[in-house]
Amino acid sequence: MYKRNFWQLVLGAIALALILAGVIYYFVLPKPGLREKIMLSVSSDKSTYGAGEEIRFTLQLSNTGDVESCASNLVEGNIRVVSLTRNGEEVTTRSAPISFIEHLSLLLEKSLAVLRPGESLDIAMASWVDPGLEKQALRTVALSKSESVATFYEVEAPGDYNLTFVYEYPGTSSPDCPNVFQGETNQDGIVFTITP
Repeated sequence: MYKRNFWQLVLGAIALALILAGVIYYFVLPKPGLREKIMLSVSSDKSTYGAGEEIRFTLQLSNTGDVESCASNLVEGNIRVVSLTRNGEEVTTRSAPISFIEHLSLLLEKSLAVLRPGESLDIAMASWVDPGLEKQALRTVALSKSESVATFYEVEAPGDYNLTFVYEYPGTSSPDCPNVFQGETNQDGIVFTITP
């Protein structure tokens, strides 16, 4: 009798393990053939600004894939300027170490949000007067293990600007967001004019 109960218990445990594995496969793991894709699109509040005026952008991340993915809503660490020209020439930049109250990697992890297929996330970005350049500038920050580095791009001089961004999350996943989009998005940008 004990032998029979023992085998019933073993078979029951095996059946339960198989059911649990099926549930994990179906609900948690990405399915073969399903793709993960986040697309970047950039827009500005207007196409012409006066010299010294704040320039505002919206960078929108859209999940155009088949599975949910996590993305961050921070400019710092995630948004990189691929190219910024004024009248066809590279703009003036400066770089400097930067620190935050918490390490940037922790801020990035806390900023993750789930994007289900078809959902979007907006990231606001604006220029401001950089004390080093003493002009309106855009700032991006690159994550590093020891210290992060900010790059400032001057956007005050009159001319026609062509700006291209890319999004790439450099941090780690979080318990709340295990499926983080880790690749680069497409590159997207805008053209705007600064008048005297």
